[in-house]
Amino acid sequence: MTKKNIRNKELYMESIKRGSLVGGIIWVCVVIFISINYKTMGKAALPWLVPMLAGYILLGALLQLAAVKKRMINGIAALTLIFTLLFMLMWVVIYIPDWVRYTIVLSFFVLVVIWVGDYWYLYCMARKLNQGRSGYALCISLKEKPSSKEDFLRKFEDYCARENISLEYEVKDVPAIVLMDGIRCEVRLDSTPGFGGAEYMMKVTEE
Repeated sequence: MTKKNIRNKELYMESIKRGSLVGGIIWVCVVIFISINYKTMGKAALPWLVPMLAGYILLGALLQLAAVKKRMINGIAALTLIFTLLFMLMWVVIYIPDWVRYTIVLSFFVLVVIWVGDYWYLYCMARKLNQGRSGYALCISLKEKPSSKEDFLRKFEDYCARENISLEYEVKDVPAIVLMDGIRCEVRLDSTPGFGGAEYMMKVTEE
């Protein structure tokens, strides 16, 4: 098995775990909602709780895998997709039982909250890294995890070339010690949780 296949396998497994977690969180919220409204929803919904758990976990994992494999569902595009699907479902839910309708609406609401929270976390982190306390020069987003030390350094060199930044190495490794326009910096690989799995970045710290 090549390094690329191993990396892809790790990314898919991480995505499945995260998707399953999101599905489980939504299911817990649905169970709490049904418990609060047990008199009107409990008897009808109770037999479906276990199948719903399996369904939420499966759908969450599939959605995460689709986001990773196709690179289509991300950030604002993800929110747009959710609201579009929710609008379409508004015409369908008229013809289904009340408890199912409430469950679907609640599920989408919880998913939107998770997605917005995830997006807001990444946004705040990027602002902190790029404009925050001294020592942090910038944060360079990566589409995928570098496959090797050489790949990491090549991506960094490409960034410096695009931005017309002079680059000299003091330590050519990961993390690397470099001079960027004469400023000594450490460059390391970092990651944060994202909806489609881990979001990788090169964190440049001024020394």
